[in-house]
Parts: sequence; C-alpha cells; structure tokens
Amino acid sequence: MTMISLEIQEYFGWGGNVIFSLAQLAQVYHTYKVKGASELSYILLALMTTGDAMYMVFGILDNSMSMFVGNLLTLIISIFQILQKRYYYRNPLMIGYHTI
Repeated sequence: MTMISLEIQEYFGWGGNVIFSLAQLAQVYHTYKVKGASELSYILLALMTTGDAMYMVFGILDNSMSMFVGNLLTLIISIFQILQKRYYYRNPLMIGYHTI
C-alpha cells in the first residue's frame, strides 16, 4: 500500500473545507432569503457545532492546519445558523394569515 504524503493529505483537507463551508454558507443564504429556519433542527445544529469543535481540537492535536482552520470556520458558521434560527423563530415573516 502506498502512503500519501502529509502535504497531499492537507490538500484534500483544504478541498473538503471549501466544500463543507460552501454547503453551510448556502444554507445560511437560503435561511436569510426565506426568513425562516424551521427546517433546521436544534439537534442537528447542536451536533454539528459539537462535532466542529471536537474536530477543531483534533486539528490542533494532530498539527493539521487544514483540520483546525476548516473546522473553526464551520464552527463559526454553525453558531451563526443557531443565531439565525433563534432570530427567525422570534421574528417570523407574516404574509396574510400565515407565518412563513
């Protein structure tokens, strides 16, 4: 079995960071556009935030800059998503008789 160098592994890490960050930012944008986050569960957000924090610590322990930076960024985005959910729950957009 051929071992992949740490440098190549970091490139994969940075690529994954870009993909996961864009996915979360797309959700943040969608939530902003529809002015609601009822489709996001607090359990999902709590688990994502916890996982991001744990992987961020793992990045420090493993001396992996891509792991640390990527999960720090997604941790910040996850916290922002929780704040969005709370904000739109307290300030629903009203159209006619229905809350969107």
